[in-house]
Amino acid sequence: MKGRSAVAQERLARYDFDTILERHGSTSYKWHEIAEQMGPDSTDVVPLSVADMEFKPAPEIMQALVESASRDVFGYDYVTDEYFDALIGWMKRRHGFDVKPEWVSLSDGVMPAVNTALRAVTHPGDKVIIQRPVYYPFTMACEHNGLTILDNELILDERSGRYVIDFDDLETKASDPRCTAMLVCNPHNPVGRVWTADELRRIGDICRDHDVVVLCDEIHADFTYPGHRATMFSTLGSAYADNVIEFTAPSKTFNLAGLLCSNVIIPNAGLKRRFDTAAENIGGLNVGHFGMVACQAAYQHAEGWLDQLMVVLERNLGLLRAFAGRVDGIRLIEPEGTYLAWLDCRGLGFDSPEALCTFMHVRGRVWLDEGSIFGASGDYFERINLACPTALLERVLDRLETALSER
Repeated sequence: MKGRSAVAQERLARYDFDTILERHGSTSYKWHEIAEQMGPDSTDVVPLSVADMEFKPAPEIMQALVESASRDVFGYDYVTDEYFDALIGWMKRRHGFDVKPEWVSLSDGVMPAVNTALRAVTHPGDKVIIQRPVYYPFTMACEHNGLTILDNELILDERSGRYVIDFDDLETKASDPRCTAMLVCNPHNPVGRVWTADELRRIGDICRDHDVVVLCDEIHADFTYPGHRATMFSTLGSAYADNVIEFTAPSKTFNLAGLLCSNVIIPNAGLKRRFDTAAENIGGLNVGHFGMVACQAAYQHAEGWLDQLMVVLERNLGLLRAFAGRVDGIRLIEPEGTYLAWLDCRGLGFDSPEALCTFMHVRGRVWLDEGSIFGASGDYFERINLACPTALLERVLDRLETALSER
């Protein structure tokens, strides 16, 4: 019988997380963005920004797509029992979440679903709570739907380097009679917190007490580091499940964003009707054929790929941690989850966030996500994507260290 180390070595041979892919000239948004904004002399600049991976999807997923392309007819689809079985099995195995098929609505992405949920539970002029610095499309979704943002800004404990929730402020904002929804990001993007069950329960209690519906983005829930585990909101208990719309997807987990597939989980039947009606009012939300094929294959057959990916992410995080430890002026906000890391660059002494950005692009030859896009509390921070071959991350960190030493 093979030992665990032998099995791990076999998996390592099966899955390629080392090859640096050539993505110049592809349809990749983040690689195209550099050329578009910096011009033809920017081919050496490396983007570790937008939250997709520099890895090909698992071969099990690729095989399922090839077989579907050669076999299927691409007419109107329905969601099969096999698809629901794959989703339900994944949520049970990975998160201890017993999902029922009748709770699930499909969407071509988490943000289309978030926008639809906002239209279902709010009216223009209502107020919505978000927690900046936070995934910037949350701000866009609120503004585009005519809503006023109440910012329950996360507090960075300077001694521990850990973000915490200001619950007194949250209670005050939730008590506003025009506040009807709260957007929760768990694990939190970009600060990397995996909210504990107690923290989520306290959010849930405040929102229930003030008739505020929780919209919980759990797209990064499959990525947690040792000592942390994402709590799916509905698993807190029936009272919490009754007041939440949860957003999940295989797109981050398996690098499938371009296939447009997500699952919206709504245990409350009345709340689900409101969501589905809001979707119908814009012509309906759905998933493309290849999105369904890929999601089903991922959840049924590619779990080993994710397990090996987590080994790579932990290794890359270790490299970034060492880099931040030896470079004056940069502090790593230790992530508990996601494949993104939040770097505090306030100690570098730049006189504006724009100057920091220019330095990263021109001197460092790296394109990260500027913290300011996540809200003013993100000024002088940078978000870096760790889902890349280790050699590519090493190249980027070496460049930055050299550029900073010469500054």
